[in-house]
Amino acid sequence: MIDTISALVELQNIDDEIRIFQLQRNELAQNLDRLKAIVTQMAADMEEKRVKLTEATGFYKEKQGELQTDGDRISKAKSKLATVTRTKEYAAMQRELDNLRKKYAADEGELIRLAEAMQEYEGSIATESTKLGELRSEVDREEAASGDQLKELDDRISTISTKKIDAEGRLDRNLLTRYGRLLQRREGKAVVPVGPKGKCTGCQRLLPPQQYIQVQRGERLLSCPNCQRYLHHAAVEETEEAAEE
Repeated sequence: MIDTISALVELQNIDDEIRIFQLQRNELAQNLDRLKAIVTQMAADMEEKRVKLTEATGFYKEKQGELQTDGDRISKAKSKLATVTRTKEYAAMQRELDNLRKKYAADEGELIRLAEAMQEYEGSIATESTKLGELRSEVDREEAASGDQLKELDDRISTISTKKIDAEGRLDRNLLTRYGRLLQRREGKAVVPVGPKGKCTGCQRLLPPQQYIQVQRGERLLSCPNCQRYLHHAAVEETEEAAEE
């Protein structure tokens, strides 16, 4: 039974080590994914702005054409006005010309404001394009650095997993199945040491005195009556570390 308890403790230590490296790996991968997501969103936003700028440019050219047409109408109206001799007709033509000039001035002002807005928009796109390029370079550097770190972590996990197979080979299949279920349900802790005062360091509940004595003897594989984790007797330093987790 001592061998079984020892194998379970070793297996838990191995899983603890794997979990630490796996968390580091996940954090690296998630950070890289976040950066890539930012780049993707920025690129999509820029593309949307470029589409809007293209639409604005088309609208601007359309208005330019209308303004040119109004300019031609003003020129024709002025030429026609010069030939009018009747007072009433002249007054009517003059009002029409004034209206054309007012519309032309309003449209021209609108075009000027639109051109200024487009210029500012183009400047904004250029600035964001520079930022996007810089961020892409940063992501490339981060991906290269993370790739090396991820490979190193994968190698460590692979090496430790080999030890895990050896430890699992020393345990009964049914015991391994229960250990695996506990590992999932109890936040990665299926085997825990008992504190010096008979406290389960997994759930912090005190064990019955008789059970605490049995754990210290190590003659039987025992579980905490509260959290069902497997228990083992360990050095004071280990129980203190387990209590802090």
